[in-house]
Amino acid sequence: MNKVLNLKKVNLTKGIIRNIEIGDIYKGFVIKKRAREVFVEIPFLGVGRIYGAQYIQAKNLISKLTEGSEVVVKIIGLDDGYGNFELELQNIEFISIWMKAKELMERKEVLELEIQEANRGGLIVDFYGIKGFIPVSQLAPENYPRVGENGKQDILKHLSNFVGKKMKLAIINVEPATQKLILSERVARLDEFKKALSQYKPGQVIEVEVLGLSKFGVFVRVHYDPPIDGLIHITEIPEKLRDLENNFKKGDKIKAKIIKIESDRVNLTLKNLVEDPWITFESKYQVGDKVKGLVTSKTEFFASVNVEGVTGVVLENLESLEVNQEYEFVIDQLDPNSKKLILKLTKINAVE
Repeated sequence: MNKVLNLKKVNLTKGIIRNIEIGDIYKGFVIKKRAREVFVEIPFLGVGRIYGAQYIQAKNLISKLTEGSEVVVKIIGLDDGYGNFELELQNIEFISIWMKAKELMERKEVLELEIQEANRGGLIVDFYGIKGFIPVSQLAPENYPRVGENGKQDILKHLSNFVGKKMKLAIINVEPATQKLILSERVARLDEFKKALSQYKPGQVIEVEVLGLSKFGVFVRVHYDPPIDGLIHITEIPEKLRDLENNFKKGDKIKAKIIKIESDRVNLTLKNLVEDPWITFESKYQVGDKVKGLVTSKTEFFASVNVEGVTGVVLENLESLEVNQEYEFVIDQLDPNSKKLILKLTKINAVE
Protein backbone atom coordinates (compact mmCIF):
# COMPACT_ATOMS: atom_id res chain seq x y z
CA MET A 1 0.00 0.00 0.00
CA ASN A 2 1.07 3.62 -0.50
CA LYS A 3 2.34 5.39 2.59
CA VAL A 4 2.23 9.13 3.18
CA LEU A 5 4.54 10.91 5.63
CA ASN A 6 2.79 12.50 8.63
CA LEU A 7 -0.27 10.33 7.99
CA LYS A 8 -1.89 9.73 11.39
CA LYS A 9 -3.34 6.43 12.55
CA VAL A 10 -5.67 6.29 15.53
CA ASN A 11 -5.20 3.31 17.87
CA LEU A 12 -7.99 2.51 20.32
CA THR A 13 -6.18 -0.20 22.31
CA LYS A 14 -7.47 -0.26 25.89
CA GLY A 15 -9.50 2.89 25.29
CA ILE A 16 -6.42 5.04 24.69
CA ILE A 17 -6.43 7.28 21.62
CA ARG A 18 -3.01 8.18 20.21
CA ASN A 19 -1.82 9.87 17.07
CA ILE A 20 0.96 7.81 15.51
CA GLU A 21 3.29 9.31 12.94
CA ILE A 22 6.05 7.91 10.79
CA GLY A 23 9.32 8.74 12.55
CA ASP A 24 7.93 8.33 16.08
CA ILE A 25 10.18 6.38 18.46
CA TYR A 26 8.87 4.03 21.16
CA LYS A 27 10.03 1.42 23.64
CA GLY A 28 8.76 -2.11 23.05
CA PHE A 29 9.33 -5.81 23.77
CA VAL A 30 10.32 -8.63 21.43
CA ILE A 31 7.44 -11.12 21.32
CA LYS A 32 8.67 -13.37 18.48
CA LYS A 33 11.85 -13.95 16.46
CA ARG A 34 11.78 -15.71 13.11
CA ALA A 35 14.16 -16.06 10.21
CA ARG A 36 14.55 -12.56 8.75
CA GLU A 37 11.82 -10.96 10.88
CA VAL A 38 11.22 -9.82 14.47
CA PHE A 39 7.87 -8.94 16.01
CA VAL A 40 7.76 -6.21 18.66
CA GLU A 41 4.88 -5.25 20.93
CA ILE A 42 4.62 -1.53 21.60
CA PRO A 43 2.54 -1.07 24.77
CA PHE A 44 -0.91 0.46 24.15
CA LEU A 45 -0.19 0.84 20.41
CA GLY A 46 -0.01 -2.62 18.90
CA VAL A 47 2.50 -4.91 17.18
CA GLY A 48 5.20 -3.96 14.72
CA ARG A 49 7.54 -5.95 12.49
CA ILE A 50 11.23 -5.56 11.63
CA TYR A 51 11.95 -7.22 8.29
CA GLY A 52 13.60 -6.81 4.90
CA ALA A 53 16.34 -4.21 4.62
CA GLN A 54 15.74 -3.07 8.19
CA TYR A 55 16.35 -6.60 9.47
CA ILE A 56 19.59 -6.96 7.49
CA GLN A 57 20.82 -3.54 8.64
CA ALA A 58 20.30 -4.45 12.31
CA LYS A 59 21.28 -8.13 12.05
CA ASN A 60 24.11 -7.87 14.59
CA LEU A 61 21.88 -6.16 17.15
CA ILE A 62 19.03 -8.61 16.49
CA SER A 63 21.31 -11.61 17.09
CA LYS A 64 21.63 -10.50 20.71
CA LEU A 65 17.88 -10.26 21.27
CA THR A 66 15.62 -12.87 22.81
CA GLU A 67 11.88 -12.96 23.31
CA GLY A 68 11.09 -10.48 26.08
CA SER A 69 14.06 -8.20 25.32
CA GLU A 70 13.32 -4.50 25.66
CA VAL A 71 14.05 -2.59 22.44
CA VAL A 72 13.71 0.91 21.04
CA VAL A 73 12.12 1.14 17.60
CA LYS A 74 11.20 3.81 15.08
CA ILE A 75 7.97 3.58 13.11
CA ILE A 76 8.78 3.73 9.37
CA GLY A 77 5.43 2.49 8.09
CA LEU A 78 1.87 2.31 9.37
CA ASP A 79 0.96 -1.08 7.80
CA ASP A 80 3.18 -3.90 6.54
CA GLY A 81 0.29 -5.44 4.64
CA TYR A 82 -0.65 -7.67 7.57
CA GLY A 83 -1.84 -5.01 10.00
CA ASN A 84 1.52 -4.51 11.73
CA PHE A 85 3.58 -1.35 11.98
CA GLU A 86 6.82 -1.39 9.97
CA LEU A 87 9.70 -0.85 12.37
CA GLU A 88 13.37 0.03 12.40
CA LEU A 89 15.51 -1.10 15.34
CA GLN A 90 17.36 1.73 17.08
CA ASN A 91 20.65 1.77 18.95
CA ILE A 92 19.55 1.82 22.59
CA GLU A 93 22.50 3.88 23.84
CA PHE A 94 21.92 6.54 21.18
CA ILE A 95 18.18 6.66 21.78
CA SER A 96 18.67 6.85 25.55
CA ILE A 97 20.38 10.20 25.01
CA TRP A 98 17.31 11.52 23.18
CA MET A 99 15.10 10.20 25.95
CA LYS A 100 17.30 11.95 28.51
CA ALA A 101 16.97 15.17 26.52
CA LYS A 102 13.18 14.83 26.46
CA GLU A 103 13.11 14.18 30.21
CA LEU A 104 15.23 17.28 30.89
CA MET A 105 12.93 19.34 28.69
CA GLU A 106 9.83 18.12 30.52
CA ARG A 107 11.45 18.89 33.89
CA LYS A 108 12.52 22.33 32.59
CA GLU A 109 16.07 21.68 33.76
CA VAL A 110 18.67 24.41 33.27
CA LEU A 111 21.91 23.09 31.74
CA GLU A 112 25.31 24.73 31.50
CA LEU A 113 26.91 23.77 28.20
CA GLU A 114 29.95 24.96 26.28
CA ILE A 115 29.43 26.60 22.89
CA GLN A 116 31.19 24.51 20.24
CA GLU A 117 30.42 26.35 16.99
CA ALA A 118 28.67 29.41 15.59
CA ASN A 119 26.91 30.23 12.35
CA ARG A 120 24.69 33.09 11.21
CA GLY A 121 21.61 31.29 12.48
CA GLY A 122 22.84 30.70 16.01
CA LEU A 123 25.12 28.62 18.22
CA ILE A 124 25.88 24.89 18.46
CA VAL A 125 26.54 22.83 21.60
CA ASP A 126 27.36 19.20 22.27
CA PHE A 127 24.84 17.18 24.29
CA TYR A 128 26.32 13.73 24.95
CA GLY A 129 27.46 13.44 21.36
CA ILE A 130 24.34 15.03 19.83
CA LYS A 131 24.57 18.49 18.31
CA GLY A 132 22.15 20.96 19.86
CA PHE A 133 21.22 24.25 18.22
CA ILE A 134 20.50 27.63 19.86
CA PRO A 135 18.72 29.91 17.35
CA VAL A 136 19.63 33.59 17.49
CA SER A 137 16.04 34.34 18.54
CA GLN A 138 16.57 32.23 21.69
CA LEU A 139 19.55 34.20 22.99
CA ALA A 140 19.18 36.43 26.06
CA PRO A 141 18.89 40.18 25.28
CA GLU A 142 22.49 41.02 26.18
CA ASN A 143 23.78 38.32 23.80
CA TYR A 144 21.46 39.04 20.87
CA PRO A 145 23.31 40.50 17.86
CA ARG A 146 21.86 43.97 17.38
CA VAL A 147 22.96 44.83 13.85
CA GLY A 148 21.53 47.19 11.26
CA GLU A 149 19.96 46.22 7.95
CA ASN A 150 23.40 46.39 6.29
CA GLY A 151 25.27 44.63 9.07
CA LYS A 152 24.23 41.01 8.62
CA GLN A 153 27.84 40.05 8.00
CA ASP A 154 28.56 41.13 11.57
CA ILE A 155 26.22 38.50 13.04
CA LEU A 156 28.69 35.64 12.64
CA LYS A 157 31.50 37.78 14.06
CA HIS A 158 29.37 38.57 17.10
CA LEU A 159 28.28 34.97 17.67
CA SER A 160 31.82 33.63 17.24
CA ASN A 161 32.75 35.43 20.46
CA PHE A 162 30.76 32.83 22.42
CA VAL A 163 32.66 29.79 21.13
CA GLY A 164 34.46 28.12 24.03
CA LYS A 165 32.28 29.85 26.64
CA LYS A 166 29.59 28.22 28.76
CA MET A 167 25.96 29.28 28.62
CA LYS A 168 22.91 28.47 30.74
CA LEU A 169 20.37 26.76 28.51
CA ALA A 170 17.03 24.94 28.54
CA ILE A 171 15.94 22.33 26.00
CA ILE A 172 12.78 23.46 24.19
CA ASN A 173 12.40 20.93 21.36
CA VAL A 174 13.39 17.27 21.00
CA GLU A 175 12.80 15.42 17.72
CA PRO A 176 14.81 12.18 17.51
CA ALA A 177 13.30 11.25 14.14
CA THR A 178 14.75 14.38 12.50
CA GLN A 179 17.79 14.61 14.79
CA LYS A 180 16.64 18.00 16.00
CA LEU A 181 17.62 19.31 19.46
CA ILE A 182 16.79 22.97 20.11
CA LEU A 183 17.88 24.90 23.20
CA SER A 184 17.16 28.36 24.55
CA GLU A 185 19.08 30.78 26.73
CA ARG A 186 15.97 32.96 27.06
CA VAL A 187 13.86 30.13 28.47
CA ALA A 188 16.62 29.12 30.90
CA ARG A 189 16.53 32.61 32.39
CA LEU A 190 12.79 33.20 32.13
CA ASP A 191 12.13 33.25 35.89
CA GLU A 192 14.89 35.81 36.33
CA PHE A 193 13.38 38.03 33.62
CA LYS A 194 9.82 37.69 34.94
CA LYS A 195 10.92 38.72 38.44
CA ALA A 196 12.65 41.82 37.08
CA LEU A 197 9.63 42.78 34.95
CA SER A 198 7.18 42.34 37.83
CA GLN A 199 7.92 45.95 38.85
CA TYR A 200 6.55 47.28 35.54
CA LYS A 201 2.95 47.70 34.40
CA PRO A 202 1.25 48.35 31.06
CA GLY A 203 0.47 52.06 30.88
CA GLN A 204 3.63 53.03 32.78
CA VAL A 205 5.92 55.66 31.24
CA ILE A 206 9.61 54.82 31.68
CA GLU A 207 13.01 55.93 30.42
CA VAL A 208 14.65 53.53 27.96
CA GLU A 209 17.93 53.45 26.05
CA VAL A 210 18.05 53.07 22.28
CA LEU A 211 19.99 49.94 21.26
CA GLY A 212 19.40 49.77 17.52
CA LEU A 213 17.06 50.30 14.59
CA SER A 214 15.33 48.00 12.13
CA LYS A 215 12.54 48.21 9.59
CA PHE A 216 10.23 47.02 12.39
CA GLY A 217 11.04 49.89 14.74
CA VAL A 218 13.39 50.79 17.57
CA PHE A 219 14.99 48.28 19.96
CA VAL A 220 15.48 49.66 23.47
CA ARG A 221 16.92 48.53 26.80
CA VAL A 222 14.13 48.47 29.39
CA HIS A 223 15.97 46.96 32.36
CA TYR A 224 19.70 46.67 33.04
CA ASP A 225 20.19 43.99 35.69
CA PRO A 226 19.38 41.57 34.20
CA PRO A 227 19.40 43.19 30.75
CA ILE A 228 15.89 43.12 29.24
CA ASP A 229 15.04 44.68 25.90
CA GLY A 230 11.86 46.00 24.35
CA LEU A 231 10.57 47.01 20.95
CA ILE A 232 8.86 50.21 19.90
CA HIS A 233 7.14 49.02 16.73
CA ILE A 234 7.11 51.39 13.79
CA THR A 235 3.32 51.70 14.10
CA GLU A 236 3.79 52.96 17.69
CA ILE A 237 6.06 55.80 16.57
CA PRO A 238 4.46 59.16 15.64
CA GLU A 239 4.54 59.95 11.93
CA LYS A 240 6.92 62.89 12.41
CA LEU A 241 9.53 60.58 14.00
CA ARG A 242 9.40 57.70 11.49
CA ASP A 243 12.65 58.74 9.81
CA LEU A 244 14.35 56.50 12.37
CA GLU A 245 17.98 57.07 11.39
CA ASN A 246 17.66 60.83 11.83
CA ASN A 247 15.57 60.77 14.99
CA PHE A 248 17.08 57.93 17.02
CA LYS A 249 20.73 57.20 17.77
CA LYS A 250 22.25 54.32 19.71
CA GLY A 251 22.62 55.35 23.35
CA ASP A 252 19.81 57.94 23.27
CA LYS A 253 17.65 58.02 26.41
CA ILE A 254 13.95 58.49 25.59
CA LYS A 255 10.59 58.26 27.33
CA ALA A 256 8.24 55.47 26.23
CA LYS A 257 5.02 53.95 27.54
CA ILE A 258 4.64 50.22 28.14
CA ILE A 259 1.71 48.74 26.24
CA LYS A 260 2.33 45.02 26.78
CA ILE A 261 4.51 42.71 28.88
CA GLU A 262 4.57 39.09 27.78
CA SER A 263 7.01 36.69 29.41
CA ASP A 264 10.42 38.37 28.83
CA ARG A 265 9.23 40.66 26.04
CA VAL A 266 8.14 44.28 26.38
CA ASN A 267 6.29 46.30 23.75
CA LEU A 268 6.26 50.07 24.05
CA THR A 269 4.82 53.14 22.35
CA LEU A 270 5.87 56.74 21.78
CA LYS A 271 2.27 57.84 21.27
CA ASN A 272 0.18 59.44 24.00
CA LEU A 273 2.89 59.45 26.66
CA VAL A 274 0.49 60.40 29.45
CA GLU A 275 0.91 57.71 32.09
CA ASP A 276 -2.12 55.60 32.97
CA PRO A 277 -3.38 57.10 36.29
CA TRP A 278 -4.02 53.56 37.57
CA ILE A 279 -0.23 53.08 37.83
CA THR A 280 0.06 55.79 40.51
CA PHE A 281 -3.30 54.98 42.09
CA GLU A 282 -2.41 51.33 42.62
CA SER A 283 0.81 52.18 44.46
CA LYS A 284 -0.80 54.92 46.54
CA TYR A 285 -4.10 53.43 47.76
CA GLN A 286 -5.62 50.21 49.07
CA VAL A 287 -9.03 48.97 50.25
CA GLY A 288 -10.20 50.96 53.31
CA ASP A 289 -8.38 54.18 52.40
CA LYS A 290 -10.30 57.46 52.25
CA VAL A 291 -10.18 59.54 49.07
CA LYS A 292 -11.79 62.66 47.67
CA GLY A 293 -13.57 62.43 44.35
CA LEU A 294 -15.68 64.48 41.96
CA VAL A 295 -19.04 63.08 40.88
CA THR A 296 -19.03 63.27 37.07
CA SER A 297 -22.34 61.57 36.27
CA LYS A 298 -25.25 59.85 37.97
CA THR A 299 -27.98 57.42 36.92
CA GLU A 300 -30.73 55.61 38.77
CA PHE A 301 -28.35 52.74 39.56
CA PHE A 302 -24.86 54.23 40.05
CA ALA A 303 -22.69 57.34 40.08
CA SER A 304 -19.33 57.80 38.38
CA VAL A 305 -16.60 59.52 40.38
CA ASN A 306 -13.24 60.85 39.26
CA VAL A 307 -10.50 60.21 41.83
CA GLU A 308 -7.12 61.57 40.70
CA GLY A 309 -7.83 60.60 37.10
CA VAL A 310 -9.25 57.17 37.92
CA THR A 311 -12.96 56.50 37.45
CA GLY A 312 -14.73 54.85 40.35
CA VAL A 313 -18.35 53.79 40.87
CA VAL A 314 -20.71 54.45 43.80
CA LEU A 315 -23.69 52.09 44.20
CA GLU A 316 -25.20 53.33 47.50
CA ASN A 317 -26.60 56.62 48.91
CA LEU A 318 -27.00 57.98 45.38
CA GLU A 319 -29.67 60.44 46.59
CA SER A 320 -26.95 62.20 48.63
CA LEU A 321 -24.75 62.87 45.59
CA GLU A 322 -24.86 65.74 43.13
CA VAL A 323 -23.06 65.93 39.80
CA ASN A 324 -20.00 68.24 39.75
CA GLN A 325 -19.70 68.13 43.53
CA GLU A 326 -16.72 66.68 45.44
CA TYR A 327 -17.19 64.21 48.30
CA GLU A 328 -15.12 62.04 50.61
CA PHE A 329 -15.31 58.30 49.91
CA VAL A 330 -13.81 55.10 51.29
CA ILE A 331 -12.42 52.47 48.91
CA ASP A 332 -14.64 49.39 49.14
CA GLN A 333 -13.18 47.33 46.25
CA LEU A 334 -9.99 47.86 44.27
CA ASP A 335 -8.74 45.72 41.35
CA PRO A 336 -6.17 47.56 39.19
CA ASN A 337 -5.90 44.65 36.73
CA SER A 338 -9.54 44.99 35.70
CA LYS A 339 -9.56 48.72 36.53
CA LYS A 340 -12.33 48.29 39.05
CA LEU A 341 -12.88 50.84 41.82
CA ILE A 342 -15.98 50.68 44.04
CA LEU A 343 -16.49 53.55 46.49
CA LYS A 344 -18.74 54.24 49.47
CA LEU A 345 -19.77 57.67 50.62
CA THR A 346 -18.39 58.66 54.04
CA LYS A 347 -19.83 62.16 54.35
CA ILE A 348 -23.27 63.33 53.34
CA ASN A 349 -22.26 66.92 52.69
CA ALA A 350 -20.10 68.04 49.78
CA VAL A 351 -16.46 68.61 50.63
CA GLU A 352 -15.82 72.27 51.32
